[in-house]
Amino acid sequence: MNKARLAEIVIITGELLILVGAATWITGWEMSRYIFTLGALSYASGRLFVQHDYTNTTLRRLYAQQGIGAVCAVISALLMFFYDKINGLEISDYVVRSTASAWLLPFVIYVVFEVYTTFRISSELKKLDNKTLNKK
Repeated sequence: MNKARLAEIVIITGELLILVGAATWITGWEMSRYIFTLGALSYASGRLFVQHDYTNTTLRRLYAQQGIGAVCAVISALLMFFYDKINGLEISDYVVRSTASAWLLPFVIYVVFEVYTTFRISSELKKLDNKTLNKK
């Protein structure tokens, strides 16, 4: 099994665990945050450590957006654990108000980036394949 295939398996497993953790969060089940965190860490490690050799600026931008989405997934997992710790935190004259749903904003950012880049990357790769076929 090559590295790319292993990374793909880790990414897909992480995405499934994120989905299960987010879906079970509303039930109040304590293990859902651990499942979500395990999924976010495996997804982020898979996304951030995959090497891409494309010189196309659009593909580089899309892969960078996937990295930002991975970071947002990890931030979301951290907020699942520490939302009660940052509630009432005073920063200068500002008092932070946090609820149990504080993790949703970075989660939505992650989802938007993931859905957008999934479709755009496949579209860009098809364009590159068509250009290389037309040159031959």
